[in-house]
Amino acid sequence: MKYFKYFFTFIIILLSFYITEQSALFFRGKDPILQTIKEYSKDYNVDPIDAIIDNNYIVPGMYGRRVNEIKSLVKMKSLKTFNSMFLKTDFIKPNISLIDNKDKIINRGNKKKNAISFILENDESNVITYLVSEKIDASILVDKVSVNNNKFEQINNDFDNYDYVEKVLNKNKTNPNICILNRSNKNFCIRHKKYIIEPTYVLSTNNLIIIKNKITSGDIILIKDNVSIDDLSFLINYIKSKNLKIIKLSELISES
Repeated sequence: MKYFKYFFTFIIILLSFYITEQSALFFRGKDPILQTIKEYSKDYNVDPIDAIIDNNYIVPGMYGRRVNEIKSLVKMKSLKTFNSMFLKTDFIKPNISLIDNKDKIINRGNKKKNAISFILENDESNVITYLVSEKIDASILVDKVSVNNNKFEQINNDFDNYDYVEKVLNKNKTNPNICILNRSNKNFCIRHKKYIIEPTYVLSTNNLIIIKNKITSGDIILIKDNVSIDDLSFLINYIKSKNLKIIKLSELISES
């Protein structure tokens, strides 16, 4: 009988907690601030986009976004009014994500970015001064000598002194963890857990018009050293005419 009494008391306590919680949820649902949050969320929420895998290649996906209604309500309750600036959001990882498929090769970014990226072969290119003066972003391949000698995002491309360049980039917190694919380094890139990049196009002195006619959002363009400023300027103006942004490579392949 004694044990039955304890058990019965325990059940009553559990029911009390349950009823209290359900009541709170009911009245919280009627809260006018929460109602406004729910309405606002309909236009603010964004579904994640899965990465696309095609054999050894991958096009990065994009994270989704959801308004955290309870956290937002708690924040706005102290203000006693709805304010979109205080919305709390959670990011939603795609079911198929780049982060889980680093052994795949990226040869373009997600088209939803509405952007393209340039990769420069080295810091001796004649186009560097032009890009800096025009405030156009790019990524650049660096080695032991050139690391830290430029204003662009730096990609370690020195496979003889790889660890040294990595230490410099890590120390400066500027390492994009990108590896540009060549004929023999894929396993090296995988072993170092890098994002493996194969440019969509390689711009040289004799294929400007071909690339210009093919260029679309998500393209990654490697610019050879012999490309003239006039050719690059022509391509950039065409890219801008298509309302495409030019962003650094790490941003283009990011799923955020």
